[in-house]
Amino acid sequence: MSPSRKGARISASSPPAEPTDGSNDTLSGEHITRAIMTTDGRVLIEQPDGSYRPAESQTDWARLDAMTEEEVERLAAEDMAELGIDPDWMDHAKVVSPRPKERVTVRLDSDILEWLKAQGKGYQTRINAILRAYVESQKERR
Repeated sequence: MSPSRKGARISASSPPAEPTDGSNDTLSGEHITRAIMTTDGRVLIEQPDGSYRPAESQTDWARLDAMTEEEVERLAAEDMAELGIDPDWMDHAKVVSPRPKERVTVRLDSDILEWLKAQGKGYQTRINAILRAYVESQKERR
């Protein structure tokens, strides 16, 4: 089994590959600019607002487990060639850490806090995204 699949804990950032079909997307249709792997093995994708969301696997793990290491390497090389990705792309990857956040205390109206929490997990990240969008809109006005 490849060490990149089990046990590796890396953070990487690299420019997206150029699309080969004339579209403006790559692989799954989204531009991934930064991904991190948590210590428990989850992969998180950075969003435009600076927050992170869990990556959704599209891998057929049963099919992959049934393949030999040679088959996996050959198919990976073919996929990379088809997408125009250099085989040594990892040599150019840059290890990054998420930007640290500052802990603050803020008083919010109870109905606002209830609404944010009702949207699901990550209400503090949502607060940050809302504030970031406001700041960016104010920068554009100047």
